[in-house]
Amino acid sequence: MHLEFESRTKKKIDGVSPLELVPLLERIMKKAEKVLAMRLKRYCPKGAKPSDLGLSVFFVSDKEIRDLNRAFRGKDRATDVITFSFVEHRQFMPFTKGEAYPAGEIFLSVDTVARQAKEQNLPYEQEMAYMLVHGTLHTFGYDHPDARSEKAMEKQSFAILGKLYPRKKEFGF
Repeated sequence: MHLEFESRTKKKIDGVSPLELVPLLERIMKKAEKVLAMRLKRYCPKGAKPSDLGLSVFFVSDKEIRDLNRAFRGKDRATDVITFSFVEHRQFMPFTKGEAYPAGEIFLSVDTVARQAKEQNLPYEQEMAYMLVHGTLHTFGYDHPDARSEKAMEKQSFAILGKLYPRKKEFGF
């Protein structure tokens, strides 16, 4: 999977800029690609392989994510992650061999993720990794409208994150 990271905020959390987390996040996404291999194949456009899929990840402020949340979800508040999945529309976007196929965009609020990490006594990096995996799962069709779906989604998060998974007690993994 091709990954592009962009920080739209200059904010540092505990002296760490979001882009300094990229090596850790890239390792986690390699694991995600293996764990989700069958699902990724299903979401590939004709002629593409999972390694052709591309995700753009944006680190943003609470203000920017609040604006996105209001504009696209009708919720006037900041949130931790917003995902825009393009794979559902793959029949309208042809695949060009040799180019990354845009599977989706993930927006992560540095502010909200930092707050959540502090509230849960977690390292910031761990919560950011969890939220990136959460957004990736949404990109490829996972959702959590009910307890059963949420447990299935969390099971995938646990499979990807292993020791970094922050909600072991809550979900019994």
